[in-house]
Amino acid sequence: MALLYLRSSSRLKRFITHGVAAGLLFTFFACGTDSDESSASKSNELLQQITPSERLFTHDDVDATGFKTSKQYDVEGLTGATNVLFGFWRPDGSEAKEYEIRFYPSHDVAVESGTAFAEEATGDDAILDKDEASWNEGIKDRRYFFAGPIGTHGSGGVKAKYGGYVIYGNMIMLCEGANAAHSLDRCGALLAAMGADPIQ
Repeated sequence: MALLYLRSSSRLKRFITHGVAAGLLFTFFACGTDSDESSASKSNELLQQITPSERLFTHDDVDATGFKTSKQYDVEGLTGATNVLFGFWRPDGSEAKEYEIRFYPSHDVAVESGTAFAEEATGDDAILDKDEASWNEGIKDRRYFFAGPIGTHGSGGVKAKYGGYVIYGNMIMLCEGANAAHSLDRCGALLAAMGADPIQ
């Protein structure tokens, strides 16, 4: 009986020990997941869609990040703008994403003159038809084309390349993304590379 008791007691201790270890592991991984999710959304928490800044950004500030400018658009018709770049940037360890960056004389001018144009060019309700857009320079670069379903004769459709935008200082950045949250993350990453506060 004593031997049976000792064996049962030993098994019980091992069961308790394993249970405690499993519980600790679960807690560790659960906390790790929360931390990862928190890190992933950090730029969204720090970056607002409209952020004033006294710093006046230029084409040179963008180039310093390794941004590759593909085109400079004619700003005629884009009220208040002084320069517009279209190109791509590849953050470390990720795929290249496309951006349209609009420069203005000041933050106030960017907000007052540029907001309506940015709204029109981004998101699900973007105006992507050259005949309907308020400013149609570079409009082909702002849209994705996708084919119709396989086995059908559909011609597909068009979707906005930029899910959203950010106004930071004297810049308006249209950033590639499936939705506003994705675009905000990508705008935030490029701004951080430019040394823009408070995104460090």
